[in-house]
Amino acid sequence: MEILQIPESERRVFDALIPAGSAKSVKLGTLGPKGTSSEYIAQSMARSVGGRDALRIVLESTYEQCMTALADGQVDLALVAHAYPKINAFYMNPLLEPAIVFRGNTPEYGLATRPDFEFSEELLFSETVVSHPAPVPLLEYHFGRPVRLATANSTSQAARDVADGRYDIAITNAQAVREHNLKFVHRFSHIPMTWTVFSRKVNK
Repeated sequence: MEILQIPESERRVFDALIPAGSAKSVKLGTLGPKGTSSEYIAQSMARSVGGRDALRIVLESTYEQCMTALADGQVDLALVAHAYPKINAFYMNPLLEPAIVFRGNTPEYGLATRPDFEFSEELLFSETVVSHPAPVPLLEYHFGRPVRLATANSTSQAARDVADGRYDIAITNAQAVREHNLKFVHRFSHIPMTWTVFSRKVNK
């Protein structure tokens, strides 16, 4: 499955943002910690520029911190998923502007637990499930009932919370499952998603 689908017009802009042969890496901020879908897409972007080591990924705890770092000049670009419900605030920021928009498929999502945890579907309606807010609707679509939820800043943070024993079940992705030594007990799918790369606004 192709991870990135970047239209040709957007690809030309992307290539211009990360020029070949530059001695300085372009810093791309996105949501961490390691194992997020945002990092996965950022890594795919880095590979797509030919492995020139021209794109350095900087992980922040929230998208808001990414945008502050961008506005302050600490990073050059910032990658945000359109599934993030507060992305509208970034479009309204007078210091920033969207540079490119493209489609990027996430890693596979599912419900994950620690390897020694005995899971059954009935536990979804008695245990607390930890998740970033964006993929929560997966539960209703797949199980048809609301569950008790705890919120994490990212899918990878949700996986870390389970690995640390704070919760027993997380909605997370395959990358975070590997990163935090968890196991999938129910698999959803990859999520076809669109993304924006923001840059600082250039005065015209």
